[in-house]
Amino acid sequence: MANARRKAGSARPVNIRDTPRWPGSAPRLPRIYVDRHRLWDRLEEATQNPLTLLVAPVGAGKTLGVSGWLHHTGRTGRVAWVSADASWDRTRMGRLLDTATRDAEHGSVPELIVVDDAHQLPQATLRLLDERLNAAPLDQRVLLLSRWDLPLTRLVPELLGHFTVVRGEVLRMDGAESAALITEHAGTDAPEVLEAVTTHAQGWCAAVVLTARAIAAAPDPVAAARAYGDGGATVADRVASEVFATLHPRERHQLLCVASEETVTAATAAHLSHDSRAGEILADVEMTGLLVTRLSPEVDEADHAPADSAHAARYHIHPLLSEVVRRRLLAGGVDVAQAQSTVLRAVRLDLARGDPTRAFPRLVATNQPMAAAEVLVEEGPAMVLRGQGPSIFAFARRHPSALEAAPGAWFTLALERWVNGDPSGATHWLDRIIENQDEGPDDKPSPRLACVRLMRARLGEGAAADAVERATHAAGIEHREPAAQVLLPILLTELGAAQNWLGELNGAEISLTTAVRLARTRDLPALVTVALSHLAFTQFLLGRERACVQVANEAFESLLAQRWEPVVARTRARIAHHLASLCDLPWPDEPEKSAAEDLVVHVGDPLSRFWSRIRGSRIALMRGGLSEAEQVLETSIETPALSRHLRVVVLVERAFLASLSGDPRTLTKLEAELGDVDAPGEAALVAGLRADLVGDRRQAAAHFAAAAAADTFPQPPSRALALTCEAQMLDVLGDEEAALARLQEAATMTEVRRNAVPFLGWTRHGTPLESLMGRLAERVTTPWVQDLAAAGAGRPDFATFFGPTTATPRENSAPPSTLVRPTLSPRERDVLNELARGSTYADIAANLFVSENTIKTHVSSLYGKLSAGRRSEALAVARKMHLL
Repeated sequence: MANARRKAGSARPVNIRDTPRWPGSAPRLPRIYVDRHRLWDRLEEATQNPLTLLVAPVGAGKTLGVSGWLHHTGRTGRVAWVSADASWDRTRMGRLLDTATRDAEHGSVPELIVVDDAHQLPQATLRLLDERLNAAPLDQRVLLLSRWDLPLTRLVPELLGHFTVVRGEVLRMDGAESAALITEHAGTDAPEVLEAVTTHAQGWCAAVVLTARAIAAAPDPVAAARAYGDGGATVADRVASEVFATLHPRERHQLLCVASEETVTAATAAHLSHDSRAGEILADVEMTGLLVTRLSPEVDEADHAPADSAHAARYHIHPLLSEVVRRRLLAGGVDVAQAQSTVLRAVRLDLARGDPTRAFPRLVATNQPMAAAEVLVEEGPAMVLRGQGPSIFAFARRHPSALEAAPGAWFTLALERWVNGDPSGATHWLDRIIENQDEGPDDKPSPRLACVRLMRARLGEGAAADAVERATHAAGIEHREPAAQVLLPILLTELGAAQNWLGELNGAEISLTTAVRLARTRDLPALVTVALSHLAFTQFLLGRERACVQVANEAFESLLAQRWEPVVARTRARIAHHLASLCDLPWPDEPEKSAAEDLVVHVGDPLSRFWSRIRGSRIALMRGGLSEAEQVLETSIETPALSRHLRVVVLVERAFLASLSGDPRTLTKLEAELGDVDAPGEAALVAGLRADLVGDRRQAAAHFAAAAAADTFPQPPSRALALTCEAQMLDVLGDEEAALARLQEAATMTEVRRNAVPFLGWTRHGTPLESLMGRLAERVTTPWVQDLAAAGAGRPDFATFFGPTTATPRENSAPPSTLVRPTLSPRERDVLNELARGSTYADIAANLFVSENTIKTHVSSLYGKLSAGRRSEALAVARKMHLL
C-alpha cells in the first residue's frame, strides 16, 4: 500500500483557506484524494491562455481534479469558482468579467475564473464568452468545465493561442493513480483486485471509487473483483445493492432524503431527513470521497462576504450517486419507506409555511406520485407559471394512474399544455374537467371552472359571451381558499383576453390591469408577461398605439428577468408592438425582414391570429404587393366567428385596398356589409372612397364629412382617415381654409396616439397630402405636424403610387395573353418601368443613355414576351403578372 502511494502521490486531508471574496472558491478535497500531476501539468500550461475548455463526461473527475490543482498550487484564495446554472445569465457573467478586468491592476481580483458545469450556462452567456474571446481575449482568464463541447468560435482563437481545449483523456487515471485510490476505498492492495478494478473502470475516477467500494462490501473482495472482470454487473446496480449496505443506517437515510437535491445545505439536509446531525453526516460522507463534494459558502456579490452563515456548509451530490439513490428508491424497502415518510413530513411543513418551491420535485424524486399529484391540486398552477411545466408534463407521462385519482390536478395539466402551445393536449384535460365538473352553488362559481370555459371558448368550443359572463361573476366573488390566490389572476387574464375578442375593451383593460397587479404581488412573473401582452392588444384596439408600444416593451422587459419564457406571450407582444410601430413615424422605405417573418401563434388565441393576418397584409402593402395584401385578407381563419369590432376592421382594411386597386364594385359591397354590422361612420367612409374612385369629388367630400361626424370605432382610425380625405377633396374644390382646418383636426386627433396612417394619401382625385401638409406646417408649428410634413416631403400619395402599377378589375378578369411568366432582362425591366411612367421613346433613350433604335428593339422584344401589340396591352399584362 505504501508503495502505491509513493507512485501516485499521497491520499491525504487538505487544509481549506479562508472564505474567498468572490462568487466561490475551489471545492474542498475529500480525505481520500490522489494527486493528479499529469492533469495538473496540462492545466498549468493550458490556463495561461485567455479561455480554456475542459471537456469530459460525468464521473471523469473534472471538479475535484481542478480543485486539487488549485489547492496544490496555492491558488484557492485567488480564484472565483462559479457553479453554473441558469441564474448565471449574460448580465451576471458580464458583471463578473468586467469587474475582473477593471480592477486587475489593484490585485484584488481572481487570477482565474473557473466555471464548473459550464454546459448549464444559458446560450446568451456562452455568446458573451465567445464575443469576449474574439473582441478582447487578453482581458480574461476563464476555465470552463463541461460535459460536452460548447458552441464557441475555435479556429482563429486557437491559431492565435487564445483558446485551448483539453479533452477528457487527460483525466483518465493511470495504473498507479488508480491503484492508490482502489487501495484506499477497497481496503486491499491485492494485485487481482487492482487489475480487475482498473480494467473495469478504464481510468474514470467515479467508476474507480464506486467499484472499489462495492468490492469492499463483498465478503470475498477477490471473488467480487473477478465478477467485475467478467462483466457481471454495472457499477450503478452493484452500488445500489452493495455500497449502500456498507453505509451506516443514518448515512443511508441521509442520502435517500437529499440525493435528488444536487446541491444541498446542512440546514436543508436536517429538514428533509429530520436528523439534527445531518451536517455532520454529510461531512463524514464527503470526507470519504463517496461522490459528495463540499462547496464554498455562498457569497454576496456586492460586499464579497458570506450571504448567510446558515449556508456556510453546502454539498454537491454527484449525478452518479443520485442515480444510485433513484434506483434504490424504486426498489423499495424499509429504509426507503422511512426516507419517504420523512421527506413527506418536511414537504407538508413547507406547504404549511407557504413555501411550495421544492415540494413537488422532492416528492417525485422520492417516488411518492400520489402525494406529488395532491401538491399539483393546490400549487400546480403557480408551478406552471414559475417555469416548472416540463417537470409536470414528464410526471404526467410517467404516473397517469396517480393523476387519474386526483381530478383537482387536471387543471394544472391543462394549463401546462395551454401555455406551452399544445391546444390538443390542453383540450383533452379541459374536456375531462367539464365532464367531471362540480360547479358548486350558483352564488359562488368555481374560478377554476370559469377559466376552463374561457379557454374552451377561445378554441371555438362554447359561447364566448356566456363564458365571459360566468367568469365575471366568479372574479367578483371573494374566494378564501389558498388556490384562489393564484387562480384569480389567471382567471382575470383569460377574462381580459376574451373581452378583447368580444370588444368589451374597457372591461378588458380593468381585468388585465388587475391581473398584472395581482400576478406581481403573488410572484408570478410569467403571468405578468402574459397579461401585459394581452393588455398591449387592448391598448391598440382602444386606439392608443403609443401606449400599446409601451406596454409591449414592458412585457419584453419582464421576459428578461425570467428563467422560463412563455413563448406565446412573446409572440403576442411582438405582433402588437409591430402593428403599433407600423403606424408611427418614420415611415420605413422597406419593412424589416424580421418583422415580415411568420410567427407561430397559439391556436387558442384568435385575436393574435386575426391581427397577425392584418399585419401580414400591411407588410405586403408596404412592399408594394397590393394583390398579395388583398389575398392575405381574403383567407378565412376565424374560429370562432369574428366579433363586430374586428369585422369592421377587416372590412375597412379591404375597402382601402379595393380603393387602391380601383374596384368600385367591391367598395359598394363592403359599404353594404358595414351597414349590416351597424357601423355607419365606416360605411360613410367607404362611400366616400367609392365616390372619389368615380371622380365625384363633391359627393366624396360629403361622405367623408358624414364619416367624420359619425361614431366610429377607435381601430382603425376611421375619423382621422375621413378628415384627411375630406381635406384633400375640399382643397381641390377650392375651399383651402376648410381643408386645412380638417387636416389640423386630424393631426390633433392623432398626435397622442402617433398614428400617421391617415396621412399617407388615400384619394385619387384630391390634392396630394404632401402639398397640404406643407401648407399646414407653415401655420402650425407643433412637433407632430412638422414631423408629418417632413416625412411626407417628396413622397407620392398611396393612391398615386399604386395607380399605375396595379391591375384593374377588368385587367384581372381578362384571359391571360400568355400562360408563362416571361423572364425579362435588366434593360427590358428598365424600359418597362419607363413605359409605365408614360415616357416617350426619346425620353427613355435619354434616361438610359442609349439610342432610340435600341429602345425600339427592347420594346419590340417586350411586346413579344408579353404577347401584346401596343403599349396599353403590354402594361396591362405586366400589371396582372406583377412585373411592375
